[in-house]
Order: sequence, then C-alpha cells, then structure tokens
Amino acid sequence: MRLPIIPAIVAATLLGIVWYLFNAARSGERTIDVPRLSRLADIEGTETEIAVSTDDTHYAVVAAGNIWLLNAATGDRKQLTQTTASASFPAWTPDGKRITFTRGPDTFAIGVDSGKEELLLANATYLSWSSTDRIAFVRDRALWIAAPDGQSAKSIVEADPVPDVSIQCPRFSPDGSQIAFIKSQLGLRGEVWLADTGKGMVRPLVADRATENPLDTGWINGGSDVVYLTNRAGAYSLWYVDLAQSTINPLTQPLVTVPLARIGIAVSKDRILVPRHFVDSNIVLSDGTPIAATDKLEFQPAASPDGKLVAYTIADENKSEVWTAGVTGDKAAFRTLGREPRFSASGFEIVYTHTDLAGNDDIWKMDLRNGSSERVTDADEIDVSADWSSDGRSIAFASARGGAISIWTTPAAGGKRLRINDAGYAPRYSPDSKSILFWNRQALWIMQADGKNPHEVARDLPQPMAGVWDVSRLRAAKPGNVPILTKPPVDYPVWPGFDMLPDGRLVLARLDIRETGIWAIDLTYKEK
Repeated sequence: MRLPIIPAIVAATLLGIVWYLFNAARSGERTIDVPRLSRLADIEGTETEIAVSTDDTHYAVVAAGNIWLLNAATGDRKQLTQTTASASFPAWTPDGKRITFTRGPDTFAIGVDSGKEELLLANATYLSWSSTDRIAFVRDRALWIAAPDGQSAKSIVEADPVPDVSIQCPRFSPDGSQIAFIKSQLGLRGEVWLADTGKGMVRPLVADRATENPLDTGWINGGSDVVYLTNRAGAYSLWYVDLAQSTINPLTQPLVTVPLARIGIAVSKDRILVPRHFVDSNIVLSDGTPIAATDKLEFQPAASPDGKLVAYTIADENKSEVWTAGVTGDKAAFRTLGREPRFSASGFEIVYTHTDLAGNDDIWKMDLRNGSSERVTDADEIDVSADWSSDGRSIAFASARGGAISIWTTPAAGGKRLRINDAGYAPRYSPDSKSILFWNRQALWIMQADGKNPHEVARDLPQPMAGVWDVSRLRAAKPGNVPILTKPPVDYPVWPGFDMLPDGRLVLARLDIRETGIWAIDLTYKEK
C-alpha cells in the first residue's frame, strides 16, 4: 500500500523541522564541568562569610565577627564595623551604597562610603535582596518577604512545628521568583528547601540524609541549579541540585574538613566565593603533655575513669575514626569508624556515634578488649552525643526522635529507650550518676538522672556544646555551687570539646590555624 505523496512530503517536512528545533535547542544546553579553584585574598581574622556587590567590584567579608570592604580588583580593604557583637549574613543593597547584616535579633545597614550604621529592620535576621526590589528575611522562625522598607510584609513559609528547627540563609533566584533556604535543627543537621514567592508553594530540595548539615545556598547556571555548601560526603564541599533533572551532584572536592565557625558562600555569575579554613589540631594535656599528633584533625577527647587512657576522634576528609592512646601518648590505636567517644565506668568499653551508609546517626558501643561492636540505638532520626553513667547502668544521648532534639536514656545492657526531657543536647552524667549536665536554649542546665528538676547553671552559650564536670572542685563544692567548665582556662585556641582527668588536668584538642582566606570557584561548562 502506497502513501499519498503530498501528505508524505508534509509529514517528512514536519519531522525535519521538529528534528532541527530539538537539536538546535539541545546544542545550546550545557552541563557543569570541573570548576577551577583559586585563592583570592585574606583578611585579618578568620573569614566566615562574603557578599558580592551588584557590579562585582567589591566584596563584603565577615572576619572575626566584623565586616570588611574588599576591592575585588586591587585587593585594598578597610574595616567597616568595630564591635564586640558579631555581624553575620552580609548582603548588598541593589544600589550598591549600603551593606546589610544581622547582629543579634535585628538587621542593620552600614554605608559603604560614610561608614554610618543604622537599624534597618527590627526582629529580622538573614535579610537578602532580590533583583525585583524585594527583601526576604526570617522573623519568629518564619520566612517573610516585603518591600525594601519592610512594608507589605507577608509570611511565605511558616515556622516549623518542631521548635528547635530554624530557617536560615534565604537566597533569591536571579529572576526573584523563587527562594532557596535552609531548615536547620540546632546547626547539627539540616535540609535545603525551595519556596515560590508568587504561588506560595514550598518543597524540599535536599532532605534525603538525616545527618547532612548544609551551611549556605546560592543560584548558578543562570538559575537552573542550586548550589549549596554541605558535609553530605563527610568534609564540607560544594554540591548542586539540577532542578530540571531533580538530581543532587558533587561540584568540588572537600574544601573544609571542619570549619572553625559557620561559613557562608556568595555567587556572582559563574563564580562562587567561599571562605576556607586550613587547620590542624592535636590532643594534648593542659600541662603540655602531647597525646596524639598527626597531619589529620584530632579532636573530641575523652578521658577514661582511671585516667590512663584517652579516646578521641580523627577527621580524615570524608570519614571519622575513633582512636585511643595512653595518657602519655603511647600505644595509639585505631578502634572503629565513628566519632564522639565516651568511656564506660570500667574503662573497658566506649560508646560512640556511628553514621551508616544511608547517612543515619546511631549510638554504638565497643569492647576495647576484643574489638567487638554492638548497636545501642536504631532509629531513623539522629541519635548522637552519648555518655555512659559512672555506675555503668545507663547511657544518655541526644535524639531527634519525636521532633525536637532532646535527652534520652537507655540501659547499658540493652532495653527500652526513654525520653527524659523535651529539649537538650550533649548529656554528661555527674560523677555520682545522680545528675545530668546538658545544653539547651543557649545555656547549660542540670537535671536529675530521671529528667526531673532542671535548672540553668550557665548562660550565653549560643552554640550546642558539652559542658564538663570539674572533678577537681566537686568534692569541696558548697551546696548550690555547681563546679562545671564551659571552656578550658588556656591562652591558646582549642576545639570546644574537652574533658578532665581524675587528677584535674584537662584533655584538649589544641588548634593550629595555619591559613584562612577567601577562595574563588570558577565554574566551567561543556556542551551536552
């Protein structure tokens, strides 16, 4: 059977047009290739965040909590703010004349030329600007958009029902139609979300790993992809979300193993700017005795009850390992993959946090005598920062099971887990096992081992941390005087986690800050 010749010609012509248009469109598509990294500059102090002016001529850099102005072409710099209250999340106004930033619960603005500082918006943090003359900010844990003067404000993302989950780092897409932002739970874990500023639709972009902790987001490839800084694979590196393909892809090799403080990124066309921290840390005693020193990061030390052994974490780019060594630095030995080790009362076992291949954190314990390991908790939510009671009967830990991160306990020999309070992190048993020290709401608290009678003992501690019972003063302490330490009394930099030997000496992770600075990641592309 023969087809009519005219319809056949028409059909062939239409097919040819479709084929041409399809391939012409695809020939213009491009995919992200291997980026180029280069060091740009360093500012006095530790650089943590950066923002790029709308004309790409200047950078606003947060270093040691103050804002500096950096000339992108000449490298000239000047300090704009000089206060003890730290600034964060800098952003340029569209006219390039001012820089806005968060300080405490409010947003301020400072003139680039005049240096004049003023309150811009009260009860508003993480303020960012769009190309369409709008602002986004966080207020009362919700995400708002408004006119530049703060008028006509409306909430587009409600506060999360879990009270310790906050919205951070909103970033407008190039056309202003969408906002990428982070939902963070106490800065310990988080997710990347996307909000449509017109339709009000909100959806998660990256929410497949319970232990991931994104720090900042940005828009690349003309708004086709969302880039974010994350510890998804262990150390912090850049990954991106291909919005068209709904895929999550690595962009760079590790950039920072463990940052000295929360760091943020900035995007300017095909360039991403990132503060990088190059540090080393070793385990030492407060009297100067070295315990562990390698070219990797050693931190999170814990002392055995008899004071003869120290357990600690080694961070090696994309993995964490638990090691032990004698208190004089002898017999260093790898024990297991994991972090946050703590000793049992006998000193023969440790409890630690282990992350499985699916990215879930659970509590495990290990017998140091034969190397056998056993799972203590098994939940989809994170279980972290465990401690073993001094009577050997119980293990306390922090868990996000049920919503907010709170303190739970479980029998050391195995049994049912029990939630003992509504919120808390990093439990530490008292030497008599009758009380638990923990962090909550920017303070350290003490409660009975069953969770009753909590009371605050130290405040102004904004970041989740573990306190230390001061055993050297505990016996002589007067009623009502709780001898605890929030930071070691030393005059050199250390990681926050530390411990105390029975003789009163401290076990520290001493920091060697070798270099900090601003780096550029220049994107490259290849045709599909």
